[in-house]
Amino acid sequence: MRKIIKPFQYILSKLKILIVNAITKVRQSIRIQLLTTFILCAFLGLLVARATVPFLGNINITPTIDYSAGMEQINFQAQRSADLAVSENSIDALQQMIEDENVKMEMKQSALKVLVTDERGKVLYKTKQAEEEQIDLHNKIRHVMDFAINNPFYKYDIPQVEDSREEFIAFYPLTIEDEDLYLFVSGIPKGVVITKTADGPIPALIGIAFFTFSFFYITKRKMKQIEALAKGVKEIAKGDLSYRIEKKGIDEIALLTENVNHMAEAIMTNIEMERRIEKQKNELITNVSHDLRTPLTSIMGYLRLLRDERYDTKEQYDEYLKIAFSKSEQLKNLIDDLFDYTKLTNESIILGQQEVCINELLDQLIEELIPQAEENHRTFNKNFSEERIFATVDSEKIVRVFDNLLMNAIKYSTGDGEIFVSLERKEGNVQICVANESNEFTSEELMSLFDRFYKKDQSRTTVAEGSGLGLAIAKSIVELHGGKIDAKYTEGMLQFNIELPVTA
Repeated sequence: MRKIIKPFQYILSKLKILIVNAITKVRQSIRIQLLTTFILCAFLGLLVARATVPFLGNINITPTIDYSAGMEQINFQAQRSADLAVSENSIDALQQMIEDENVKMEMKQSALKVLVTDERGKVLYKTKQAEEEQIDLHNKIRHVMDFAINNPFYKYDIPQVEDSREEFIAFYPLTIEDEDLYLFVSGIPKGVVITKTADGPIPALIGIAFFTFSFFYITKRKMKQIEALAKGVKEIAKGDLSYRIEKKGIDEIALLTENVNHMAEAIMTNIEMERRIEKQKNELITNVSHDLRTPLTSIMGYLRLLRDERYDTKEQYDEYLKIAFSKSEQLKNLIDDLFDYTKLTNESIILGQQEVCINELLDQLIEELIPQAEENHRTFNKNFSEERIFATVDSEKIVRVFDNLLMNAIKYSTGDGEIFVSLERKEGNVQICVANESNEFTSEELMSLFDRFYKKDQSRTTVAEGSGLGLAIAKSIVELHGGKIDAKYTEGMLQFNIELPVTA
């Protein structure tokens, strides 16, 4: 039993797969959908047209009289008598037929007229109602042939019967006792009234109307999709890039709808990006102007005091000069940072890459920064992988990244001032984390940390704490190396995470 059921189940599963695939193909192609809809609607229209024929057929009934059976009867009697006479080689069968028809005539029944002539047209034997003694054999035969050709079915509409009834003549040539004879049997055949039903145009019109209605009804949903697509494109063309067209189905219209939505999304993203770039450009100009003007104003102020000799002692003179020089260095550092950032954001920059041990590089940098950390009451807590991890990097630029992050930690740590630095290999990348206790950061502030000139303290009355370009420069350098950098704030700790591809 199982051997019988198993192949049957296999066939059903294959059939189900074929049906599902066919439905999917139809749903994916609007061309196949329209073709299938057209065929289905045409088939339904034909069925409806044929179904209405029995109800509308009586409208187009045409009654006719069929004489074919009577003609066959006359022809059969003539043929039977002719065959019998030829087979017996005697005229008796023909005479018997003539006598039978005479009897019918005397009894006032429908009788046939029978003529037997020789080859010259002389009437040798005939029924009583026949008056001919001599006939034109040629014309008679031609008349018989014309009738057979022009009236093959001998059917007439009832209104024409009285004017159209014709005598039917059956003609047979005979050879009896070496004499050539011709048998003519004629009479009015009996007719049978029959009715003929014509379909007429009404069922066809009903079928066409049903086809049109069903086709429009079935394709209405698809047309609404096209109308929605056209409306959506119009709205987007007006400038409403937030407008989205509802996607329905999986065919070409759905694909086009999805592409239009993607296009609107891409255009809106590009416009927003252009606006953001324009805003950043304006902010850059404003911030650069502000940050350059602040130290420059201080420099000019102290130099003016020195020029005008507005100092009392040599110590005051040296103090003014020291401050002017410090502001000049600060101005130079700001200009250098701005120049470096501009250069790093240029896509044509070429990195001088070489294979470097990240463990050793980071460890050496931390050792160099220990004096500054101790000066600010900070300590480093290192957690490095014992494995030596190598990466192909521009060592000078990567050092600047690490230096920026470590210096930020030294300057802005809170609490006990412990700075945590970790390094490990993870999923084909080297991950470096620099973390320190910090004041709370909101999610918006974390997202803005790598923006140009961003400072948590938005008051820009001084640039003593930095240019605001350090983290932006670090991000550009990391991304140039194909890596990632981000910031997180959890449980009072600010973490900077760097991920760089390692050398295989």
